[in-house]
Amino acid sequence: MTPLIAALAVLLVVSLAEWLHTRRIRVAARLAFGPGGAAAWTNTVPWLRVAGLTAFTWGVVTLLMLKLEAPDDATAKERHDAEATRLVFVADLSPSMYLPDAGPDGTMTRHARMREVVEGILQRVSGNLRFGVIGFYTDSLPVVMEARDPELVRNVFNGLPLTYAMPVGQTDLGTAVNRSLELVADFPKGSTRMIILTDGDSVPLAPINPRPASIRELLVLGIGNPRKGSFIDGHQSRQEADTLQRIATSLLGVYHDVNDRHLATEALGDLVVPLAMPHTGLTLTQWAVLAMTLGAIMNALIPLALEFFGSDWKVRSIRKEAVLAQ
Repeated sequence: MTPLIAALAVLLVVSLAEWLHTRRIRVAARLAFGPGGAAAWTNTVPWLRVAGLTAFTWGVVTLLMLKLEAPDDATAKERHDAEATRLVFVADLSPSMYLPDAGPDGTMTRHARMREVVEGILQRVSGNLRFGVIGFYTDSLPVVMEARDPELVRNVFNGLPLTYAMPVGQTDLGTAVNRSLELVADFPKGSTRMIILTDGDSVPLAPINPRPASIRELLVLGIGNPRKGSFIDGHQSRQEADTLQRIATSLLGVYHDVNDRHLATEALGDLVVPLAMPHTGLTLTQWAVLAMTLGAIMNALIPLALEFFGSDWKVRSIRKEAVLAQ
């Protein structure tokens, strides 16, 4: 409202000034402009000057208000980070993930299928996101946290040898999940989407801790053949659907089998941000600049137009003409 009030005030003041000026020049019009008076188009000058100054005032005040209301860079960055959504992948890096029984034809390794699923998710999500990857085997380690670039996530799943950073042993899925929950517990409330990718092959499951308030949604994605096992480390390893469903239920999440089909887009919820329609008109800032430009040009050209085209009567110096005649 401030730009409109300022423009209205200028409109009233300039209109009053133009009205007084018109009354005064009407008395001396024949002396100033000759017997024929001023050109007919000059009757529009008061209106043009009022419109120009009003438009210029509205543009200036609008830009000033936009500048004052815009947060500084540091505040904007802090607010942007605080409002960001955290998308955290919890990835199973145990040896069983390298068994070749995954994918639509059952010939991919589970790790390769996990990479495909993660890539399918990254290609569909957008918005103000911060990415994280937590890898687990016998231990659970944060690999990437608060990353803005999804390429860092792709690098983790593209053969980064994290298994060597963990002690040799059997996969402890329950402990890994609990540790992952601790790592995201300090994030802002409702800011985190956690996606757990595993075949469920583990030592007996430890009790799962309650889901922290920072997690808004949790998905458990199962990888590996859920019906036929592959032999490794003295036992048959397959996707333990019952175990994964129990983890999802304990954490108020949802379990999906993604061994031979990708995660549905609907399951990603508001992580999939539709592209905004292209802006077809001018923004408020552009309108303000345009109003300032037109108003300034109009008021700058009015004196020149009055000087050269305001009247047909030309004042001549008699003395100068007499000198030229001699």
